[in-house]
Amino acid sequence: MEKLDLLVIDEAGQFSLASTIAVSVAASRLLLLGDPQQLPQVSQGTHPEPVDESALGWLVDGHRTIPPELGYFLGETYRMHPDLTEVVSRHSYEDRLHAAAPPAARHLDGIGPGLHVVTVDHTGNQTESPEEAAEVVRQIRDLLGSQWVDPGDAATPRALGPEDFLVVAPYNAQVSRIRTELRRAGLDGVRVGTVDRFQGQEAPVAIVSMAASSSADAPRGLGFLLDRNRINVAISRAQWCAVLIRSRELTAAMPSSTRGLLDLGGFIGLRDGAHNGS
Repeated sequence: MEKLDLLVIDEAGQFSLASTIAVSVAASRLLLLGDPQQLPQVSQGTHPEPVDESALGWLVDGHRTIPPELGYFLGETYRMHPDLTEVVSRHSYEDRLHAAAPPAARHLDGIGPGLHVVTVDHTGNQTESPEEAAEVVRQIRDLLGSQWVDPGDAATPRALGPEDFLVVAPYNAQVSRIRTELRRAGLDGVRVGTVDRFQGQEAPVAIVSMAASSSADAPRGLGFLLDRNRINVAISRAQWCAVLIRSRELTAAMPSSTRGLLDLGGFIGLRDGAHNGS
């Protein structure tokens, strides 16, 4: 049987190792492209570890970027402003990710670039938080109409509109709550969804609502809520700034696993270099 000279697997951070092994026999060479720090494949197999791992996840073997001896890390982003890139790079890419020149030339009035952490006091919230939904509306109202400049976009400078915001929540209940509050505020054009919906999308401003009041309130635990890959995808949708809205008590917990402890530390570490508010 004739073989292909080169087989390219795109989004190899989502393509399982089992499937990669199966299709690899069709080619003499294999090129894996993707980001293992994004979301894993949507449909999971039933294979035992490590075959159930993604192809790139298996290859990097615990590293957050691919070691130089195993491949090439494309270390420039054309989406995020350098201030936000610095936070994301430290959180998910071993400080190896840097912003290219074009994002640094963008500008938005009314808020600085980078990550902004806003703490909202609430208790007993599990999958939805009216307090955080109200804060989402407040953030958007404060920035709506601000001048947005992107030298790479011939349509700018222009006033920031509802379509320039992207709101991410971990639970469908919070997505519904935020949509309801935005509709009441006359802001139907704002995109709202879980992180699974928005991988690959972008907006000048990304707003992330964590919803749960504490680790005890989170129905799927902190392991799901603070998962490093999900947090990475959520805040890296932003071209200018990301606003992370969370309960003050959310991180007052001690995880029972090494992975959970690392994810908690990474989430807490986001405050380093972020603009903190209340």
